Amino acid sequence: MQSAIVLNITRYSDSGSIVHLYTAENGRMHYALYGNKYKGLLRPLSIVDFTANRRNNAPMHMATLSSVSLLYTPQRLTTDIQRQCVAMFIAEVLAATLRHPMSDQQLFDWLCDMIHHLDQDDEITNLHLHFLLEYATYLGIGIDDTEHPDWYEAPSSRGERQQRLRQLCLYYSEHIEDFRSPKSLDVLMEVFD
Repeated sequence: MQSAIVLNITRYSDSGSIVHLYTAENGRMHYALYGNKYKGLLRPLSIVDFTANRRNNAPMHMATLSSVSLLYTPQRLTTDIQRQCVAMFIAEVLAATLRHPMSDQQLFDWLCDMIHHLDQDDEITNLHLHFLLEYATYLGIGIDDTEHPDWYEAPSSRGERQQRLRQLCLYYSEHIEDFRSPKSLDVLMEVFD
């Protein structure tokens, strides 16, 4: 078994889905899932243990999830709309930027910590901004605090928070090929309005 963070699930037929996971050992991976057996466990940003099977020496991208057990799922996401929106935003950014199967235990551990903060911290108003600032370093596009010192200060108003979020998304789009502002961005701004 190996541990993974669920990024998203893409349904492609009545009984089949593709599950996108981020693992410490292999980076981003995707697996086929048939039926509804594990779908309740595979919510974005849940941390799971899983095994996968490949039939007839098929390539890894043709593997099927054979077992899934839940290690951690943020409980407060089910009742807190702000946390749901932040989680949706973070999962969307991860799905858009974690593109390759590359091992990175340090990134995996940091993401697990971020998921715990999202669930357990009482104040999450700026968590998505903190996430984007720190995550940029893991992506190799770290934001220079001497060039953008104000980005590292906590916004004092809704307007500042929205402006900072737009600036950070623009920074990502300028430094990561094919990165587009997440669809959840508008929802996130509205919820923290």
